[in-house]
Amino acid sequence: MRLVENIPLDTGVIAHLITDYADLHLVWPSARWPFDHLQWEKVLNPASGNKSFLVYEGSVLIGHAALCRTEQPEVYSLNYLYLTPQMRSRGLGEKMVGLLEQYAREQLSAKKLVLVTRTYNPRARKCYSKCGFREYSREATLIRMSKVLQPEQGLEE
Repeated sequence: MRLVENIPLDTGVIAHLITDYADLHLVWPSARWPFDHLQWEKVLNPASGNKSFLVYEGSVLIGHAALCRTEQPEVYSLNYLYLTPQMRSRGLGEKMVGLLEQYAREQLSAKKLVLVTRTYNPRARKCYSKCGFREYSREATLIRMSKVLQPEQGLEE
């Protein structure tokens, strides 16, 4: 598996990948349907320090993920993670998260990663837990999780 930075940002390839409303809702519950390119361009804007990645297994495009800047220095958010249905339940989500962690640590000097998942997405929660993310808050269906990559004072999980 490998990550390829989606530069210049091409939302068309993401739209081609996520063609099912239910999948889009799991990836981003407030995303507009049909796929709204302007909405995605805004949240993935590289000028804001965000990194969109296409995920490949060999030469086959199998997913998407993003690392987005947060208001906290050295803290990035894992967002818009998606694997095609035929590639799920094979441990590839864990592998993808591991590659994103490595990129965040080595290329962005990230000290901590955060993410948001939902109570109605148990497969994602299980994957993130296996990758070492821990829940730190919950509100209705929203679950916030984090993982310290490089422990340092002030960056508690």
